[in-house]
Amino acid sequence: MSMKTFLDPYISYFAQVDYRDQNDLFGIYQHDRLLGMYLLGKTGSGKTNVMKTLIYQDIIHSRGFCLFDINGDLLKEVLVLIPEYRTKDIVLLDATNPTTEIGYNPLKKVSFQKRALIASSILETFQKLWGQQSWGLKLEYILRNVILTLLDQPKADFSDIPKLLLEPNFQKDCLKNIINKNVVRFWQLEFPKYSKTDILPVLNKVGSFLSIPMINKILVENKKQISLRTIIDSNKIFLVNLSKGSLGTDGAHLLGSLLLTSLSSAGFSRINIEENKRIPFYIYLDEFQNYTTASLTNMFSELRKFKIGFILAHQYLHQLQTDIKNAVLGNIGTIICFKLGQADAKYMAQEMYPIFQTSDFTNLEHFHIYLKLLINGKSPAPFSAKTITINELLDK
Repeated sequence: MSMKTFLDPYISYFAQVDYRDQNDLFGIYQHDRLLGMYLLGKTGSGKTNVMKTLIYQDIIHSRGFCLFDINGDLLKEVLVLIPEYRTKDIVLLDATNPTTEIGYNPLKKVSFQKRALIASSILETFQKLWGQQSWGLKLEYILRNVILTLLDQPKADFSDIPKLLLEPNFQKDCLKNIINKNVVRFWQLEFPKYSKTDILPVLNKVGSFLSIPMINKILVENKKQISLRTIIDSNKIFLVNLSKGSLGTDGAHLLGSLLLTSLSSAGFSRINIEENKRIPFYIYLDEFQNYTTASLTNMFSELRKFKIGFILAHQYLHQLQTDIKNAVLGNIGTIICFKLGQADAKYMAQEMYPIFQTSDFTNLEHFHIYLKLLINGKSPAPFSAKTITINELLDK
């Protein structure tokens, strides 16, 4: 019997029960995956193995998914898993390759209803990159109106930010396309009162990130634009290499956050498809604290109805801002905990009270888990299990 005929396509297997002599495989239903999976645990505890096992099943069942890899190792392992019949579905955005011809534009084809939300997400990405100390209310206000203006244009990219601030004729042309009356008012009544000193911080900061060669290449120069909506609707395997070793930490975080914002925007555009005709698409975010903002985290739950599911993984709760941590734990469907440090163990013991204590989490063996598994939209009591590898799945 081949692996493809053995596996139930409606379930993604990732573990086996560890109760007494039982070792039955179990997994998560596809409709429950859309409510999100959250993997938390120390480095080497088994998170990547679970992601790889889930990805393997997405591959062989011809499902569409996206993988963000900030280290580059998992992406290489996934490429090896892809059989020949699915190679035609691969879309590789290698942000570490200076000869890459693929680009994407976060300002392109954003639905009017979601422009304010997307603008907020882009602003939070910049704020995270530049830091709170260099972020002021005036800078945010000017930049928000600039982004909202460019989102209303039929053609615009990030290189138009300086043009909009410095060239009156370009500004005048853009004014014709602005839909939001408050944004029109900003340009007509408020912007003329600003001095060059007021707009200089915006110019400096935008200029600094556009001066990073790979960022400028992917966001501005490359004209071979990928259609994220087509990727989502056509069951593509979208692999994104954002290796910090090549891009630098800031570059990787910026590109990842902007791409995630654009994927969310593409997901929202599925409003023009009947809900029962939307094909599920899964987004794997390893070390997701590097990409996410509060706006993006809030989008995750809204994207469920558009059949976009997220698999989030990272090491420590302190890597997340409090509002992001609360949003994730409050809205995610399935929580999987691996071996944890003392502080995280204490927190997650409350999450899984009264089944598990703090010491249970700190004493977990590698590849063993405690989890709250969503089953048909409901959460039964937490339980323990042992995760499986792809080879163990093949041997069953």
